[in-house]
This record gives sequence, structure tokens and C-alpha cells, in this order.
Amino acid sequence: MPSTKALRDSFVLALTNGLLMRYKEVPSAAFIAKEFNLRAKATKPITQESARRWIRGLAIPELGRLLVLRSWLDLDLNALGMPSIEGIENRNAQLSKASIKKQEEFVDTTHSIKESLQALMMEVEHLEQKLIQKR
Repeated sequence: MPSTKALRDSFVLALTNGLLMRYKEVPSAAFIAKEFNLRAKATKPITQESARRWIRGLAIPELGRLLVLRSWLDLDLNALGMPSIEGIENRNAQLSKASIKKQEEFVDTTHSIKESLQALMMEVEHLEQKLIQKR
């Protein structure tokens, strides 16, 4: 995983290139915030200060905001050294499968314990009956 500084540098370069390709210049932070907020349906809007921090490489947006930038400016998130959305989804699916498997193992173990306890209880009852008969 790249260092935070390297990641910020990569992000600034990708953001700058995306803005230059779309607008032929790097627009003001106010313009970027306004345009971003028009497209930000699944995430919170940003302030001019957030846009300014992105342009200067002082901050990297969270994943939801990166997705907005990706679709708006055609940013390649993989080039930033970040995992792809598909990679994240695959990892989440693997974790889900592992969690389900552990839950199934727990249920199987619980059933085995329950069956063992039932057999033990039957044996105890059988022994109690023998003791009662001997008295």
C-alpha cells in the first residue's frame, strides 16, 4: 500500500488531469464544489474548503466521493494505488462467506453438543431407573 503522501500526490495528479481534460484548466475550488455537489447524489456535498484541500493535496476524499469524481472526471482509481470497487466487493463477499461458514460451524457444533447432552440425559435417566429398581 502506498504511503499517505504518495497517495495524496497520485490523487492530486489524477484530479488535476481529470479537470484539465474536462475543462482545459483547473477551475476554482468554488466551481469544483458546485459541480461536484450537482453530481453527489449518494454522498454528502462538499464545501469550497474541501475542494481546495483536494486540489492542494492536503486531503483525499472518502470512497463515496471518489466514486463521484470517478464518474464525473473519469478518474482511474486503480492508478491511485487504491483497490478497485470490484476488489472491495469481492473481499466483502469473501468475508461474508467466511462469516457464514463460521456460523454454520457454530450451529453444527451446537447440534452435536445438544445431541450429546440428550444422549447423556437418557443415560442418566436409565441409571436412575436402575437405582430405583434396586431399592
